[in-house]
This record gives sequence, structure tokens and C-alpha cells, in this order.
Amino acid sequence: MGKDIKFVPLLQMVQEYISQNYSAALSDKRKIGQLRSYIDKYLSDTGYTVEGYTSEQLSKKLYSEMAEYSILTPFLGKDSIEEINVNGWDDISVTYNSGHMQKLSEHFYSPQHAVDIVKRLLHHSGMIIDNATPMAQGHLPGNTRITALKEPVVDAERGISVSIRLLHPSKINMAHIVNGGTATQRMIDFLCMCLRYGVSFVIAGATSSGKTTLLNALLASIPNQKRIFTIETGSRELSLLSVKEGKIVNNVVHTLSRPSENPSYDISQEDLVVASLRFNPDVVVVGEMRDTEAYSAVEASLTGHTVVSTVHANAADAAHMRLALLCQKRFPINFQTSLMQAGQAFPIVVYAHKLEDNSRKIMDISECVILPNGDREYHTLFRYHITRNDIVKGKYKIEGVFEQPEIMSDRLKAKLMQFGVPQDLLDSFLTKGGGVSW
Repeated sequence: MGKDIKFVPLLQMVQEYISQNYSAALSDKRKIGQLRSYIDKYLSDTGYTVEGYTSEQLSKKLYSEMAEYSILTPFLGKDSIEEINVNGWDDISVTYNSGHMQKLSEHFYSPQHAVDIVKRLLHHSGMIIDNATPMAQGHLPGNTRITALKEPVVDAERGISVSIRLLHPSKINMAHIVNGGTATQRMIDFLCMCLRYGVSFVIAGATSSGKTTLLNALLASIPNQKRIFTIETGSRELSLLSVKEGKIVNNVVHTLSRPSENPSYDISQEDLVVASLRFNPDVVVVGEMRDTEAYSAVEASLTGHTVVSTVHANAADAAHMRLALLCQKRFPINFQTSLMQAGQAFPIVVYAHKLEDNSRKIMDISECVILPNGDREYHTLFRYHITRNDIVKGKYKIEGVFEQPEIMSDRLKAKLMQFGVPQDLLDSFLTKGGGVSW
């Protein structure tokens, strides 16, 4: 008959047993596969059991605690999950791709337990979190991004706070975006035309608004012979390689910045933007502009390269304001000049937003026209106009219509013609389209 015991004391005893007798199974990755058999042996020799677990389940859970990521393990890598948030050791929530958020009934056993598991997560990318470095960013294989904070940044009794984002960009294409009501086909066609024929643009919005998902889908429209150079940091969210019959048929260079504590070894997004221009790219893609790489991206666009990116900002005016502020970090010229250059470099701004009903919409696509005196004038080419915003039986009910209030400027029309857009395609956007309800 088995000897019943609580799980946490058993875990501590198993860890001590393994450390004393089979320490290599914990430290040597080549021997980690043997750990499960050592756990099984310990359970068999001692006869310990835990109420509610079969022998197989107990062995698996102990292995997960020692070699994997405890209660987080079942959720990591799941296609249906978008984000895992650890607000504290005893407060964990999961956000699904549908936007639904669920609080987990399970939690870590203590603040220190939560810290230990997160350290193991960060170890994959060589990052360390401790009292001297209480903030860390890292990633897991499979495009999972981790941002963690511990004391003294968060309260000691909470242990640690973590945001784990599971990135699934390749699963969403332009058809999904249109059929799901994020945008109309006409809006997508307009952005694809700009991308194909040399008009730089930026997608603005908050976290989880769908910026990178939209960018990923649009980039799939670029002809295979055109060269795309992507620049990201931390983990790769863009997945653009097209493989047919085992061969890569398009022309893509994917790069990641490499931060380092030693500045001489640091490779920033800004460095990669500069390097990309030597690869003769047709399109330079900066995954997200958040620092001085904005200045190099603006310069690249102003010198004739097609650059697309994302930025954390609201609609067009705020997006250019944000870019100008980032550019000032590298080259603090007159701020109005920075604003004008941001508008010239990225004349099209796409504003993506996640509504209260968890649907994602392209709220507007705006064109920035630089006037002779240097001022900026914005024209709303497309927008989502909300006609109903109610709460029905505890749930948000939002309805609206996509509209095309204005058409592109003569300046944008001339640029597109210069870069070879077919006349019939260009003409199709020179009349206002009818509204489409969603």
C-alpha cells in the first residue's frame, strides 16, 4: 500500500534524491532524458503516492517541475493561446486567440517557486533575472517572447510578474483578415499596391492589436523575385519563407538583433537597418520601431527604399509624433523638421485596434501630405465607423461600417505611377468605394 504525501514535500525529496545520486541528469542536457526513469525508481522504492494522481501522472508532474516549466508547460506552444500572464505566483491567466481570458485554478507553490521556473524559461535565451537585474526579456524556441519582472520592481510577496506571448503569425493570411472583418478586400488591395510599388507605410496600434499579424499577411503578397530583408529583436514574429516541393521559392533574409552587455558586441536593430541597404533590398521590414532604429528607417525611406514597420501609437498624427520622438534620440534636430521627415518617410499610416468585443479592426488608413510650409495634412482614405456600441447580456455588441471618405492625393498618385503601378489598378482607387458593414 502506498504512503500518501503532499506533492510539494515529495517534490523537494525527489529533487534532493536526484541531486545527491544523479546530479548530471539535472545539469547535463544530454542526460535530461534519463531523469524520468530516476523519478520512477524513487517512487517505486519509497512507495510514495499523492492523492488524486496515478503513478504515471505523478511521475509526469514531477518531471515537469524538474525539467520543464511546472504548471505553464501544458500551455506553452499551444496554437490556440496568444498570451500567458503571471501577475504573481498565485495569479495566472491565459488569453486565447479568440480574445477570451481565463484565470487558471492552478498556481505556483510559492513566490520562490515562480521565480525558479521563470529563470528556467529565460535560460533558453541566455538571460538572467535576479535582484541585481530584476527585469529581463527572452524567448523560447517556436517564437515565444518572455518579459519578466521580479523584486524590487514588483512586491516581494508576489514573487515575479511575467508576460509570455505565443506568436502565431503564419496562420493568418489576407483571406482570414477580410473574412474575419478586420478590413475589407479593397483596403487590403490598397496596402498591397503601396507595398508592391514603393510606398513606405507604418502600422500603428497597441499591443495585441494585430499589427504584426497584418504586416505578415501583407508581405506575403510581394512577388517571389523581390528581395525582402526583415529586422526584428528578441524573437522572430515574421515568417515569410515560401517553400514548394522542398525548395525556397521567394527571396527573403530574416535577421534578429543581438543585445549584449558588452557594447562592442551589441548588434542593434539600427545596425541591421544600415546593413540591410547593402543587400539591395526591395523591401526593408523593421518588425517594430522602438528606439534609434527609427532614425535609420526614416533615412532609408527618404533615400528611396521601401520600408514598412510597426509602432506603438494611435492613429496617424500620433504615429508620426512617436517616430519623430524616436528619431530625436539619435539626431536631435528641430522637432518640427523631425515630424515633417517622419511624414515624408511614411506617408501612409495604418491604425489597428482591438475593440472591447475582442475583434480587431483596421480603424483607419490615412495619408499624410506635406504642405509647402512643412505642415502635415492628413486625409482619411479608409476608416471603420462604429454605429453601435452596447452591452447586451454582459457582452459587448459592436457594429460598424467600413468607409472610404477620401481618395489619395495627386502626389501619392504620381509616385505610384512613377513606380509602375498598372493604370487600371490605380484607377480603381480613384473613386470612393461604398460602405461595407461589419
